Amino acid sequence: MLSFSIWRITVLKRMLTITCITAVSIAWAIPASGKKLSPKAENLVAALAQLQNTPDDSQAQQRYLAAFPNTYTDFLDLFGFNHELYDGHEYIEVLSRLAKNNEMTVGRLLVALSKDAHYEADATSSLQHATANYAADHTRHFLDLLQQLSEPEQRNLITFLADVENHAVYVEYQAIIDHAKSLGDASFVERLEQARTERSRQPH
Repeated sequence: MLSFSIWRITVLKRMLTITCITAVSIAWAIPASGKKLSPKAENLVAALAQLQNTPDDSQAQQRYLAAFPNTYTDFLDLFGFNHELYDGHEYIEVLSRLAKNNEMTVGRLLVALSKDAHYEADATSSLQHATANYAADHTRHFLDLLQQLSEPEQRNLITFLADVENHAVYVEYQAIIDHAKSLGDASFVERLEQARTERSRQPH
């Protein structure tokens, strides 16, 4: 009887800990304005909280990826300046970690967002970094996804990735070039190098 009571107390403590972590995560993500979040924002906040509690749970990972905005317009609606989850860094950086077990899903999501993106500060900077990381670590899949885009979309995505002030410290971009070379994709390498050269000629 005593053992059963101790077990019940232990279970209750664990449940309370998970509840507190989830509540803190959600409260931390709610805008300082105190305004009620939209259903899309609420869904993403809750999905992130679940993922933080159970990071290795495949269902939690899939729920998060399904809740993440999958068009650039929706991305800006959530993370753009003065929007509900402005900046969005903590939400976007998660994608790089999820790519390990969800390689193609994350790749499709990042390519779908970046093909229409234009560099600005904050959220788009984080998106650029996440996409460059993915392209450097999963170059073959990235190239396959790129080939599925139209020519203007490919051009915009490459321009978006190249749009940084200091390429000397942009190691991810060089890694994409090096890996594409090893895969024998000379055309893509040339486009990356040309985009980098064109960006270096522009004012910072």
